[in-house]
Amino acid sequence: MDTSEQASVSARRMRTAEEKRRIVEEAMVPGASVAAVARKHGVNANLLFGWRRLHKRGSLDGTSAPAALLPVTVTTPTLLPDRGSRPASRPTREPRRSRPERSASEAGHVEVSLPDGVTVRVHGHVDGEALSTVLTVLRSR
Repeated sequence: MDTSEQASVSARRMRTAEEKRRIVEEAMVPGASVAAVARKHGVNANLLFGWRRLHKRGSLDGTSAPAALLPVTVTTPTLLPDRGSRPASRPTREPRRSRPERSASEAGHVEVSLPDGVTVRVHGHVDGEALSTVLTVLRSR
């Protein structure tokens, strides 16, 4: 006999929140077998266990409060692309001009290019000790 003839296709049954609640409560009776209750109602036991977890959390009926949306700000990336995605040639740089002294509150800019092609760019206030630590780690790679 061909096995394809034996296969039966069953459509999924969508159960109401009330039906789910009744089945879950039946499965939660002391001494009740979740597997037996699931079989009785034509439900997969794993699905019934999931409904029980939702019921215990109070979210089986789907009336729980929706997740709160958080504000999001999109900024420029803080990580540089890896070496494989960099352009083959480096752009020419303009000669640096001397700049007047800046106060501590003004933003600064430091750019360090290492021999292995790694470039470290720091915008804003530069903490010399932190930058030194980063460069030491990069040199030791």
